[in-house]
Amino acid sequence: MSTVALAQIYDRRKWLGWYNTPGSYIIGKRFRRLAHSIIPDSHVNPGSGTGSETVYIDPALLLQHDGWSKGPGFKGIYSGTSMQVTGPLASLLMKKCTRMSGTKVEGRATQAVNVTVVTLDQNPDLQPRMRFRHSPPLCAIIPIIVSLATCTISGLYDEWYAFSMILLGILARGLTCVFIGSGELVFDHPKSAEGSPPGDGILGCDHELVLLKGDEYVVNAVTRGRFSFRFQSRHACHMVELCSFLLIAQAIAQLICVPQSSFFGQLMFVVSIATSWVYNLWFLSFDKAGIRQEIFRSVLGSPKLEKFIFPNRSSAVVSLLLLSGDNEKLSGNPEKLKKIVDALLPSGALVWETWKTIVIERLQNGLPLRFEESDWNRQDLASERDRLLLETLLKDAEAAYVAFSNSQ
Repeated sequence: MSTVALAQIYDRRKWLGWYNTPGSYIIGKRFRRLAHSIIPDSHVNPGSGTGSETVYIDPALLLQHDGWSKGPGFKGIYSGTSMQVTGPLASLLMKKCTRMSGTKVEGRATQAVNVTVVTLDQNPDLQPRMRFRHSPPLCAIIPIIVSLATCTISGLYDEWYAFSMILLGILARGLTCVFIGSGELVFDHPKSAEGSPPGDGILGCDHELVLLKGDEYVVNAVTRGRFSFRFQSRHACHMVELCSFLLIAQAIAQLICVPQSSFFGQLMFVVSIATSWVYNLWFLSFDKAGIRQEIFRSVLGSPKLEKFIFPNRSSAVVSLLLLSGDNEKLSGNPEKLKKIVDALLPSGALVWETWKTIVIERLQNGLPLRFEESDWNRQDLASERDRLLLETLLKDAEAAYVAFSNSQ
């Protein structure tokens, strides 16, 4: 499924799928699901006398096992946007940030939390259509030659069962690649309204947090962007059904016909299958990482990434608020900021609520996060344990502020 899907992305790769691969009832059912997932988008093409109905297919159905997953949650700092699930581009960005090395920040050590600041630039070259013009590898013709050779040899030696099964495998695979490769990979995301606030927000919620900084347009591309395979004709539905039928028929026919062949015919069949298996294995290991990187660059360009490793969660959250501000002063709505902090830290307890109020108020007013004994020896905290905890949390906030000031 993955190698078939990659034929969609690369120019001329769709013509290199004419080799035998084993039939699969599961893959055939996947293509039936693909046919049912087609979304029509009727419109009249400019300059044409008749309407052409474009249809879209979700690429996750083809690439769901290859990192084409949905992204983590997102919370907007200024817009108040809250999303439980983001798009695949956010997933690619999160993986890129996870693999980075970062600068360690000193402080009270509990469980480390990584914070990556991603400064997104407006990409004027963003194109809705993406196709990567790579030259096909020369070794792509090896499985084609082997399949055709084993098919021909089987016919010359009257091994008609093996001949028919290899030929059916070539046709099923080739037609599937040609169909999938006839479309194009497109990227789309909602456009922001005039006067929208900055799109800054926090991606993730566990021990890997990403601060997105940029205008609403480009942040929307990360959080709400969607990829799809676009076909120019409604006949795509019928082609998907045909591919599904061929793959299922091939799977059943192989179970019946291959055992009827002699040892030599079975050997020819296995040689063609083994060659295609080795090629597919190499093809996926060679191309997948590069494809993700090219898709990432084609949409976002080269954003600036800076990663910090904080010793505890409270200092990491304070750093997020500091890094999202302008000249050390937050201009966001205090209630929205409170909701963001509540989502990342424990809420409800008196000590935590007191700490959040103190930190957010100081950041709102542009005051430094430096605290004295009077800040934690409060009358509304009855027990000494609560005061000690508040002191610890305020010192975490102060450590984050010191690290932020030194980095400026």
